[in-house]
Amino acid sequence: MPDTRTDSTLSLTNVRAGYGATVVLEDLSFDLADGEKLSIIGRNGVGKTTLLATIMGLTRLHAGRIGLGALDIAALRPNRRAHAGLGFVPQQREIFPSLTVEENLLVGLRPGGWTLERVYDLFPRLQQRRTNMGNQLSGGEQQMLAFGRALLTNPRVLLLDEPFEGLAPVIVEQLFQALLRLRDESRLSIIMVEQHAKLALAFAPRTMVMSRGRVAFDGASRTLIDDPARLDALCGIGGGIGVAH
Repeated sequence: MPDTRTDSTLSLTNVRAGYGATVVLEDLSFDLADGEKLSIIGRNGVGKTTLLATIMGLTRLHAGRIGLGALDIAALRPNRRAHAGLGFVPQQREIFPSLTVEENLLVGLRPGGWTLERVYDLFPRLQQRRTNMGNQLSGGEQQMLAFGRALLTNPRVLLLDEPFEGLAPVIVEQLFQALLRLRDESRLSIIMVEQHAKLALAFAPRTMVMSRGRVAFDGASRTLIDDPARLDALCGIGGGIGVAH
């Protein structure tokens, strides 16, 4: 039976999930409001990527509910979840190397406010490289392409899995400025998993810290910015949470 709740764009309730018989997420619950931006941080291996994969239907759901608006999507395949309104930018980017930039962008195009022209306005480099093949792009250009492709599906919720991983600082800064523009100019709901704590806290007003597959903190990013000792205790700045320079 469809859920009649409409106050949240995305909701997870008592989710228990993992890979096969291995459980990674334990009794995890949270809601994401329409247009809300949420950063997720935590030590390596605590389940951040697994959380996004579970939302997309790429793991085994042992228990719990995943709602997208009024729709319970827990039983839907990943492609059906994408059509229901989830956009995903994975760590691996997964662009098509034998297609041009523009062909990559148009693969998942669906009607809505995001158009090819709007993506080119957000990422001018993609317009400059629009006839280049996917395998002719730099890492930063591939990440821009992955962003643009996800946006052109015109999702309700955009999931970003460590979007700055492995990129040079100058490219990180360019991408981060584009993300800030997306945050400020769009009503899109966004969840960003990120290892760079400073970038994560600066991006979203709300931050969730994960520990051992559970939520250890869920609140205002300002709380953690103003209390570095608490942030260190929750995440271990010296233990793998990067800080942007």
